[in-house]
Amino acid sequence: MWIGILVLITFGICAVACLVISIRGAMQGKWHIFIALLIPAAGIGGTIIMLVARPISLELFGDSNLEVLPERAVAITGDDLLAVHNGTWRFGLAYDGDTQLFHWYDEAFADDGGFSGRNDTGQAWSGGWDVVEDGLCLTRGQDTECLSVWQDGDLWYQTNHRNEIVNRYMVMEAFQAPKGHPTLSQEVLQAIIPGRTLAGELRFHFGEPFYSASFDAGSDAVTVLRGDTAASLETEETGTYRIDEDDLLCLAGVLHIADACYAVVPRPGGADIVRDDRRIVATVTELK
Repeated sequence: MWIGILVLITFGICAVACLVISIRGAMQGKWHIFIALLIPAAGIGGTIIMLVARPISLELFGDSNLEVLPERAVAITGDDLLAVHNGTWRFGLAYDGDTQLFHWYDEAFADDGGFSGRNDTGQAWSGGWDVVEDGLCLTRGQDTECLSVWQDGDLWYQTNHRNEIVNRYMVMEAFQAPKGHPTLSQEVLQAIIPGRTLAGELRFHFGEPFYSASFDAGSDAVTVLRGDTAASLETEETGTYRIDEDDLLCLAGVLHIADACYAVVPRPGGADIVRDDRRIVATVTELK
């Protein structure tokens, strides 16, 4: 950081020097000097302003894309913070300050201090996690980020130093399908999916765990209804689906999950929709 500040100061001095000399050149009628030095002064100065304007604006006025932590939220620290995340899975919405966009993501926290995650763009990552000085710290490669954690009912928040919410999520049990369990074949999926409706419960969600997915027989359209209970499915999403030759059900644009393909694993009383790391993303309890 200090090297970056030193570089900015150095170029700032150069920009000021060019500007002063160019003005003197204009005052003396030496217009060639004025033009020759005004251009680099404007270029360097404009670049510096572009680099520092947003950070200064954020510190003075905050990020307009983010919400401030509600007063009712309770700080979770120390052993409580460790116990909540140890061996669990979280799903939520994280803010990317560089792109100023929000992304759905999920992360699994192992008992041994490792973690892995992926988001709705298909990006995946892994590293280590720990609780340090009452903050949840995630290490990816050489970079470690520690953020305060707060609880507000079923919702959890992580905040920056301005108490703005940069990550909101729900903590869940990490359900996994057993290794080596047989999956439904392409032929079976073609017979039971198109023109039918699957209903069940999401294993990662953001407050609406029950769903019903209707697959159109004449196109690749899928319509999903979600809700707090199986009887109150009010949130509607539309996307696409296809049945892959590798015996996979591929979904796009629905259920807050990355556009990807999933195995359908039968079990007594229904089936599980499982992704490539054996994580169960949804259960199927009813076929209509």
